[in-house]
Amino acid sequence: MRERMLFLSARSHTPGDREGDIRTENFLNMLLERFDIDLLEYCYHRRETQILRSPALTVHQVKRPASTRRSLLFPLNRLRKDASMIGNDKSLRAVITEMCSQHAYSHVFVSYAMLGNGLDLVASLLPGAVIVTDARRAGGIRVQSRAAGKRGISTGYRKLNDALIRREERRLMNKTSLLLAASEDEALSFKALSFADAGKVHVVPPYINLSAPPYAAAGDTAKDNSIVLHWNMYSTDGKNAALLFFKKVYPLIRAAVPDIRCCIISREVHAEVAAAVRNDSSILIISEAIQTADYIRRARAVVASCCEDCGAQSSILEAWALRTPVVSSLKGSEELLCEPGRNILLAGTTADTADHLIRLLTTPELGSIIADQAYRTLSRHYAADGVKAKLLSLV
Repeated sequence: MRERMLFLSARSHTPGDREGDIRTENFLNMLLERFDIDLLEYCYHRRETQILRSPALTVHQVKRPASTRRSLLFPLNRLRKDASMIGNDKSLRAVITEMCSQHAYSHVFVSYAMLGNGLDLVASLLPGAVIVTDARRAGGIRVQSRAAGKRGISTGYRKLNDALIRREERRLMNKTSLLLAASEDEALSFKALSFADAGKVHVVPPYINLSAPPYAAAGDTAKDNSIVLHWNMYSTDGKNAALLFFKKVYPLIRAAVPDIRCCIISREVHAEVAAAVRNDSSILIISEAIQTADYIRRARAVVASCCEDCGAQSSILEAWALRTPVVSSLKGSEELLCEPGRNILLAGTTADTADHLIRLLTTPELGSIIADQAYRTLSRHYAADGVKAKLLSLV
């Protein structure tokens, strides 16, 4: 007999966190194989989780109120930033309370954006349920890396921020039954906080379904002299990365490879980016709404964003599945099992980025070797069947 699960998900009104959205959707689709799921989505108007429609899934939505001055006064640390509004929304609390009273949920899945007060509420209402949390956005590693090397008045702020995050992470580990991290580094950072709760922490990486149509026929495709820029170019960081690329990197590539073509793939493209490339006939903007796999498959290289939270991780995995080499940065690829020079090329400067891309454009054999090694890495660690089997064995 299938057990019943309550799945709590919160969505933003901006397209900012593409990685988190994809991760939440993947968890939901995998868990539908074992559970009858009540999905409670806390979202702004017209923001819906992309899911496979199933008779085992019942969707409930609570409209998230528009931001007010008070709601902008978030707590200091990032972990509770999203959760602070959730705990204060009386309508959401009422819906969760009603659902928990009507159904005997054996499991509760709490997505990263519903941590904090959302976790506290379900723990108090369902003391006997198995609570599974996705702690991808806890972000202790990222926040601490930003604090490194900082001086001046921000030093005290960042130290206090780190201390508050560690306290929240310890509390999170204590309340949850199973904590899912996105990478080995994140898992180790949690385990180091509490040896008593270290056994609750497991790594569930992102995955690609290699048997799906876009990837199943990615073997022998002729490459052309094109590169693909694939990340969220609507966010501030993504926009700035794109503008920097077209100002300092692309002219160097055009000088070395005059017949180069560049394809921009993004769900939304910022107006400044569109204006910057409007008069260049070698640059094509492609919406993610259409089939983009062919562009990636035929390209000599994919450039994944060098900044975090711009979709670099999913862009890298998609390129690996389509056997196209990737150029990224240490920050953009930090959650994946990357071997620089073997399955990916990492750049620390704009000059490095241009150099790597020119090498891939002018040396097809190098790109083929890197793409083959990347595909083997993907098959071993990020194939859908293996990741799904691991998740279902844990719950």
